[in-house]
Amino acid sequence: MIIMIALPSCKKNNETDNPLSLSNQWILDSMKVYYYWNSELPGKPASALSPTSFFKSLLNPADRFSFIDSPDETRTEYSSFAWYGFEYALIQIPSMPNQLIGTITLVVPGGPADRQGLKRGDMFTSVNGTDITLGTASSIKQTLARGDGVILQLSTLHNNTLTPSIKVKIYYARFAEPAVYKTRIFSNGTIKVGYIFYNWFDGRQDYDVLDSLNKLKNEGVSKLIIDLRYNPGGDVSSAAKIAATVTPTTANQLFAIYQANNNGGRLPKTFNDLITENSFTPQDFNELTARRINLQSVIILTTGSTASAAELLVNNLKPFVTVTQIGSKSMGKDMASFAISDLREPKLVNLTMHPLIFKLYNAKGMGDYANGLPPDYLVDEFSTLPLLPFGDPNDPLLKKALTITGIQPEASLTKTKTTKTLAAPYATTVVIAKRNLPMLVKKPSKFKNAH
Repeated sequence: MIIMIALPSCKKNNETDNPLSLSNQWILDSMKVYYYWNSELPGKPASALSPTSFFKSLLNPADRFSFIDSPDETRTEYSSFAWYGFEYALIQIPSMPNQLIGTITLVVPGGPADRQGLKRGDMFTSVNGTDITLGTASSIKQTLARGDGVILQLSTLHNNTLTPSIKVKIYYARFAEPAVYKTRIFSNGTIKVGYIFYNWFDGRQDYDVLDSLNKLKNEGVSKLIIDLRYNPGGDVSSAAKIAATVTPTTANQLFAIYQANNNGGRLPKTFNDLITENSFTPQDFNELTARRINLQSVIILTTGSTASAAELLVNNLKPFVTVTQIGSKSMGKDMASFAISDLREPKLVNLTMHPLIFKLYNAKGMGDYANGLPPDYLVDEFSTLPLLPFGDPNDPLLKKALTITGIQPEASLTKTKTTKTLAAPYATTVVIAKRNLPMLVKKPSKFKNAH
C-alpha cells in the first residue's frame, strides 16, 4: 500500500558539467532534501540516463530498498504473489544434487492459487513443462514473476523419492489479501496461548487484527504468539496500534524515534502521534486499551522474509515487554519512507519516488539492524517437509514457541542466544520468493530546504 504525498521540485542544481533533463533535475533536487544519505550524493551525476537509471545511480551502496515508479517504463515482472496469490521456495535435497523442488510457502485465502486447490506445503517439480534444476532456476523464477499463467507439476516426496501427481493451472485474477490469515488457541488445561498469523500491516484492516486480538483476550489467553514469518511490512501506524494492544503503555509514551538527515533531524513519535498520523481507524487510544491483553511476554516468529514494519514491531516492543524471537534472522529493513511526487501546477514530472528517509529506533534508542534481527532461538522451517499449515502445532517454529510457553514438553530445551546459522538437515533453500513493501510513515510538516 502506498500513501501518495506530492512535493514540489526544489531549486536547480548547477554542479553538473552537462545539464540534466527536467525529470533528472527534479530527482536530484528532491534527493538532496530528503534522502537519508544526501551528504553522499555524487557531485557530478551522470546526465544521459533515463529517470529510473539516474535515480539508481544516486543510491548509496548501503541502500537496498529505495525505488522509483515511472508510468513511461512498462513493467512486466512482479511476483507469483502479485499475479497468482502464492509464494514459494526452491529447495535442494542432498540425495538429488541437481534437482530442485518448488515448495509452496504461502497461499492467499481466496486468491487464484487457493481457488485451484493449491496449499502450503505442496511441492512442484516443473513450471510450464520445464523441470526445475540448478540450471533453470533463474528462468523458472522469471516465469513465475510474469502474469501469463502457469502450469505447475505437483509431486509428492516420500523416502527421498519424488512421484508426480497432478498438474495445476493458475491464471491471474484480482484478489484482496486479508491481513489476518488465522488465529488459534492452544491450551494444556492450565495455560492458554493465543496464536495469530498476521501477514501485512495494512491500515485499512486495522480493526481486523485488533478484533482478532480482542477475541483471543476474551478467551483468556495469558501468552501470545505473533507469526510474522512472511510479513513484508507496511504502515507504521498499524504496528503502533498492535503494540499498544499487547503492552501496558499510555498514549503519550514514546514508541519510535525517526532519524533523518540534517534537513529532517531527529523526530520522537508517541503512540498517539502514530495512530493519528493518517486516516486509518481506530484513532482513539481508548479503543486500543479496551482490547488490551495483559501480557508479560510476546513470542514472535520470523524468517528472512520478515521485513520493514514487521521488524519494527519486534524491535519497538522490547522496551515494554519481553520479546522472544523464534525462527531465522529477519530481512534488515530498518528504514522508512514516504512517497515523493511533483506538486507543481501543471505537473511537470510524472514520477513517484520512494527513497529511504528515516532510520527508525525504539523508545530506548535501539535500532540499526540493517543486517537483520537475530532470533533468540534458531529454527529452520524447512527442517520438516512438507511444510505444515499455519497454526499446526508441529510446524517447527510454532512447536518451539509452544514448548517455551509450557504447552508442549520437549526432552531437552536449551535457549541459545547465538547468530550461528542452523544447517537445514533435510533441505537447502536456493530461492525464496519475497515481497518488498515500503515502511510507510507520514511526511513531517517541515523539512529544511523543502520548497
